[in-house]
Amino acid sequence: MIKEINFKNSDSLWNKITNFQKTSDSNNELIYRGHSSSNWDLLPTVLRRESILQLKEVNGNSINCEHLVSKEFKLLQDFIHSCDQTGITVPNDSVMFRRENLTQLSLEKYIEQPEKWPNEKLLETMAMARLHSLPTRLLDWTKNPYIAVYFAASQALRGRRNWHEKQKLSILVFNKGLSTNNEFGPIKVLRIRGAISQNIVAQQGLFTVHPILEKRGEPLSIRSLENYLPDNISIQKLTVPIRESVGLYKLCNQFGFNAAKLYPGTDGASRSVIENQLYTLASRGREE
Repeated sequence: MIKEINFKNSDSLWNKITNFQKTSDSNNELIYRGHSSSNWDLLPTVLRRESILQLKEVNGNSINCEHLVSKEFKLLQDFIHSCDQTGITVPNDSVMFRRENLTQLSLEKYIEQPEKWPNEKLLETMAMARLHSLPTRLLDWTKNPYIAVYFAASQALRGRRNWHEKQKLSILVFNKGLSTNNEFGPIKVLRIRGAISQNIVAQQGLFTVHPILEKRGEPLSIRSLENYLPDNISIQKLTVPIRESVGLYKLCNQFGFNAAKLYPGTDGASRSVIENQLYTLASRGREE
């Protein structure tokens, strides 16, 4: 279940976020996600419209869960092989790891039992791939609410030309209770080692893993994350008008939450320059 709370301006939303930061403790752990549109579902990239349309191009309009498993498997397999070509090590890699997880026989086992995809040994590699934009069934979250605000605001600024009057951005707040509990019904919360990527450390990131509950031959089910959670677990959605992304981005910058800090390296520096330009343009429009 998602409970929506609406705010009128950036300051009121920021104050609420600050209150969350103050009250969260080890027995009441909160994780956060930012969306530039409050209408978006909590779906990982591999289950979003563009990915599903590509899947339908290959398999026709009638797609079963094993079709998606096959696509995900091959994407991850290609990612690992591409890492080989650039000399990048993937997590848990070894001859045995590849023999047990990346062969045609492995794929056939997952096609027979789609609900077992992916296994534990593949999750860190999948997380690494997700951090570098590969579509997966992992959904990104952060332990820091201000980082979620940055992502929502910066995404909103990048889409500024398509803003409409009633559009809102949102911050999703998932209260996962005891920090030692990482399973909520079929939803698993995945933490990965900082050695996997500098980005995961800078962004204080973690993931939820979208499950497959269907058997082979059953139609693919696409459901937002909250539909898998037990009744006693809820998610709050904090919304604010899209034009308030200007004020939120400014606040994030003032407190050091920007692309240069959250994407270590030259890519982050470049993103920061571009986003600052977008902020300047949006600020002028707001004043007018």
